Amino acid sequence: MDDPKPLDSRASRWFIPVGLFLGTLLLIGVTLKDYGVTWDEPPYFHASDLHVRWISGFSANIVTGELRNSLDDQTIRAAWHWNPYNVPHPPFSRIVSGFAKEISSPFLDKFSAYRMGPALFFAVLVTVIYLWMKELFGAATGLFSALAAILTPNLFGFAHIAVTDLPLASMWFLTSYSFWKGLSNWKWSIVLGVIWGLALSTKFPAVLILIPLIVWAHLFHRDKYVNNLFTMLFLAPTVMVATQPYLWHQTGLRVLEFLYEGISRGYRAETNFGVLFFGQILPSSHLPWHYSFFMVGVTTPEPLVVLASLGVMSITWRKNRRSAALLLFFNEVFILVLGVMPGAVLHDGVRQMLSVLPFLAALAGVGFHALLSWLVKFLQNRHALTQVTRVETKAAVILILLGCFSPFLDVYLCHPFQLSFYNGFVGGVRGAYARGLETTYFMEAFTPNFLRALNEKLPRSATVNASVANFMFLFYQKEGRLRPDIKIADGQSFDYSVILNRRTALGPGERKLIDGPTKPWLSVDLAGVPLVSVFEFNALPKPTR
Repeated sequence: MDDPKPLDSRASRWFIPVGLFLGTLLLIGVTLKDYGVTWDEPPYFHASDLHVRWISGFSANIVTGELRNSLDDQTIRAAWHWNPYNVPHPPFSRIVSGFAKEISSPFLDKFSAYRMGPALFFAVLVTVIYLWMKELFGAATGLFSALAAILTPNLFGFAHIAVTDLPLASMWFLTSYSFWKGLSNWKWSIVLGVIWGLALSTKFPAVLILIPLIVWAHLFHRDKYVNNLFTMLFLAPTVMVATQPYLWHQTGLRVLEFLYEGISRGYRAETNFGVLFFGQILPSSHLPWHYSFFMVGVTTPEPLVVLASLGVMSITWRKNRRSAALLLFFNEVFILVLGVMPGAVLHDGVRQMLSVLPFLAALAGVGFHALLSWLVKFLQNRHALTQVTRVETKAAVILILLGCFSPFLDVYLCHPFQLSFYNGFVGGVRGAYARGLETTYFMEAFTPNFLRALNEKLPRSATVNASVANFMFLFYQKEGRLRPDIKIADGQSFDYSVILNRRTALGPGERKLIDGPTKPWLSVDLAGVPLVSVFEFNALPKPTR
C-alpha cells in the first residue's frame, strides 16, 4: 500500500494542533449555554466548589504552618466525600471544573464556567487524536480523525456536560497514546504513569485500561513495555492517591471501598436503572450481548461507522503501522465487550460506553487513510491527470470534505440535542423513537430557551409538577433561572404537568398524555419526536361517565 502523507509540513507540526485545541475550546465554549443542566450536574458543581475551597485553604495553611487544619479527616471528608451517592466518582474532573469555573467566571455564566472543565478535556482529546494519527499516517489522516471526533454527536454533546464521562473517555485515549509512546522513550513511560494515575482519579473503569494495553504489548512488543508496566504499577497509584485527599486516611481500606463501589454498581438497585430497548424496559443484566455494539453503531454518523469498519478490515492487509492500528482496535473492542460482562451498567444511551468513541474516530481515520491510499494510486495511474500537481493533497482535501459533510449536518441540525441523535441505520431520531429506543434521558432537554418560554408564558403563581424532574426545577428556581412565584408540586393538585420523555421513567398517566391526541401547551421536539411536553391540566379533556 502507498503511504501518502499530504499536508505534512512545518506548519502542520504547530499550526494545526494549536488551531485544533483553541478552535475546539472556542467552539464548545460558545455553545455551552445552549444545554440544559443534567441531573448529575448540581451536586458535581457543589463538590467542585468544595474541592477548590479546600485546596485554597490547604495552600494558605502551608504558608501559615497550620496544615493540621486541612489534614483533619473530618475536614477532608466534608470537602472530598460530601455526598457519595450523588457524587460517587473520584475528583479529578471536578477539580478541573472547579478551577475552570474560578478562571472563566468573569466571562461566562455560572453553569458554563463549570463546563469549561469538560471542554478542556475535549480540546486535549481532539489535539492528541490529531498528533497520534498524524505520526502514524500523516497530517491529512490526523486532521480527519480529529474532525471525526468533533463531529461525533455524543462526544460533542458530552463535552458540554460537567460529569465524568467525557473526561474518562479523554483520559483512556491519552493513556493509550502515552503507552504507545513509552515503548520507545522512557520519558513517555513517566508521562504514562502520571496520565493513568489521573485517569484512576477520574472514574472507576480506568482501572481496566491496563488490560488491553498489556495484552496488546505482550503480543507485539513484549521486549519493550517493561518501563510502561513499572510506572503503571508504581507511579500511577501514587498519583491516584496524591490527587484524592479522601484516600490520605485509611488508604488501604478506602482504596478497597473505591474498588467495591465500582464493581458493585451493576448489582445495586439504586445505581442500575432500566434500559429501553425496542419497547422493552430491561435491567442491564438482561440486555442482549450485542447491545453496546448496536447502540454505538446507531448513534454514530454513518460515514464514520463505515470508515471505521474499513479501517478495521484494512488491518488485515496493512503492513505499515499494523500494530498501532491493532492497539486502537483492541481498545475499541475491549470497551464494547465490557458491556457484556457481569455487573456492567449500561443505562443512559452510550454514556457508559463513551470511551469507545475516540477510538472509533481514530479507526475511521485508519479507514480514511486506506481509502486515500487507494484513491491516490488510482489517480496517479490516470494518464489524463499526469499534469495535475499535488494530487495527494487535493485528494485528501476532497475526502475530508466528503467524509465530514454528513456528520457536520448531523451535529448542526440536532443541536443542542446531540445526546438524542440516531443515524439512518434505524431511521434517524424519528425511526429510533418508533422502534422503542430512548431518545432523551439526561435532562439536557430542559434548555435555557425552554426555561425562558416557561418564565414568559406561565401565569403568576402557577403550580407545576415535573415528576422525576421536580428537583431540577427547584434547582433552577434557586439559581434564578425559573421565576420564584412558580410553585413546584409533588402532589396531585397542579396546573401544569412537565413531562421529560424518558420512557423508562414515565408513569402510566404520563405515557397516556405523551402518546395521546392531546396537544401539549408547550413542547421541545427534535425531528418531530417530543423530548419535553408541558400539558395544561385544566385544559385536559375530562373523562366522560
